[in-house]
Amino acid sequence: MAGKFKILERKADCVLLSKAVGSDTKFLVKDIEGDLIYMSINNLSGAMAVFDSYDINKVHETKKREFEKWLSEFAEA
Repeated sequence: MAGKFKILERKADCVLLSKAVGSDTKFLVKDIEGDLIYMSINNLSGAMAVFDSYDINKVHETKKREFEKWLSEFAEA
């Protein structure tokens, strides 16, 4: 069985995880909705940048705008 991820940082809307994979380290940023936001091998600085800047409220705003745009283009009442 593969080892578990280690929690490096955690905040209300996402978590930064790491896991040794052979001689490399895999980094993930995962949000509270289960979406994988970022994944890299041996790039902690990239993972930290994504983790630090992530805001699920901004993601929700973007998704809502994209949904409304889709509705206006492809649906009618």
